[in-house]
Amino acid sequence: EVILMGFLTNFNARKAYMKHVQGNRAFEAGKTEEGREMHKQAMEGYEKAYKEGMNDPNYLMAYSVLLMRAGDFEKSREIMLKLDKMKLAADQRKQLHINYSVLQWKMGNLDKAIEQMRVVAAGGKTAMVYTTLGQYLIDKAIQTGDFTEAIEFNNEAYEYDEEDAGTLDNLGQLKYAMGEREAAKDYFRRALEQKPSQTVTLYNLARLLHEDGEDDEARKLIARAVDGNFSSLCPVSREEVQALQKEIG
Repeated sequence: EVILMGFLTNFNARKAYMKHVQGNRAFEAGKTEEGREMHKQAMEGYEKAYKEGMNDPNYLMAYSVLLMRAGDFEKSREIMLKLDKMKLAADQRKQLHINYSVLQWKMGNLDKAIEQMRVVAAGGKTAMVYTTLGQYLIDKAIQTGDFTEAIEFNNEAYEYDEEDAGTLDNLGQLKYAMGEREAAKDYFRRALEQKPSQTVTLYNLARLLHEDGEDDEARKLIARAVDGNFSSLCPVSREEVQALQKEIG
């Protein structure tokens, strides 16, 4: 009975995970509707498996990310705290810290998010660490008016990989926040050359162009952004994109 139950739990979890991965691939290929449907099925599968006692860290990690993406922060946090008590491989532990940091950021706890990400960065910086902490430090700089660390860190990220679309978008946001509009446009355009479907960049550049009265180009960009992939890491929501589209007209 118990063995059979465990088998079924793993079966449901694995099936949900496959749907989750297929959904991610659909989003990357620009098939938004298909992606949403796959993620909906994945969520239902994870919920079922979780109720049945799913305890594989990989599946729990994936489920917590999907919950975060869907805006169910409390449930996501509950699973992450459960994972924190489990025996995890070093790379899993690192990923958990990154995910928990993103969750704190999403919940509006910017200082906690930064603190958590600094712990990750101390163990070695990757593209993910650079783009995520880079984003947080820009948010913090906008709050405080002190851009020193944000500039330093995002420049370091650029030296690490000057073609990373996330880093280029961060530098665009940084220049925009500092009032260097043409430099911001340049970074945003370079980010889109690397990743034409990057929702946050489409939004940022469209907003900047709209403010400068360049609505024809802004309109095209925002139309692409509306169909984009609003992942848990995306700093802009579908509602914000739709609001800007309405404003541009």
